[in-house]
Amino acid sequence: MSGEPGSGTLNRPMLPADTQVHRLSYEDVLRMVEVGVLRDEDRVELVDGVLLDMSPPGATHSALVAWLTRHFATNAGQREVRVQDLLLVEGGFVIPDLMLLERPPRDRHPSTALLVVEVAVTTQRHDAAKARRYAGSRVEEYWIVDVTARRVRVHRGPVADGYERVAGYRNGDRIQAPAGIPAVDVGELLASGGIAPGGPSGQG
Repeated sequence: MSGEPGSGTLNRPMLPADTQVHRLSYEDVLRMVEVGVLRDEDRVELVDGVLLDMSPPGATHSALVAWLTRHFATNAGQREVRVQDLLLVEGGFVIPDLMLLERPPRDRHPSTALLVVEVAVTTQRHDAAKARRYAGSRVEEYWIVDVTARRVRVHRGPVADGYERVAGYRNGDRIQAPAGIPAVDVGELLASGGIAPGGPSGQG
């Protein structure tokens, strides 16, 4: 996901601990769009009933998402690839950079996926925290493309509080993709965003 969520609020005073917060539902947000409080193009996520603003993507982020989109859309077959579209989760909705869907509903937004990918340029902490939500939605695989660390962190095996297996992949590695889609070459992916090989060493 591009941009830091809620970055414009970091310097504001914290609310008192006993402050009552009115938490919104997905339906509330739909009504806000209907009456013009929110626009269709507004970039927001609803996390635990709180709307978070998301800043526009930068050039590196957009280039990486474009590469991923070409790779998955070209090989998806009957499955559907959605880019920066809405996924329902517990407590609201999020907007992943890419989703691979088996049989998405046509009368509502999806609530699960075969694969979700987030590209993290400055949002590593926010995207890591999403793992629990995606696991709760039975998303089979969750990938975080970490631009700063020059790696892809792959989560597999959703359970109640997260994922059973987490592994890191770097330049020279290939990631087996779900649903028979060809493996992703990490070096090619990173190069598409102008990211040089290398980066911090250590456990992925």
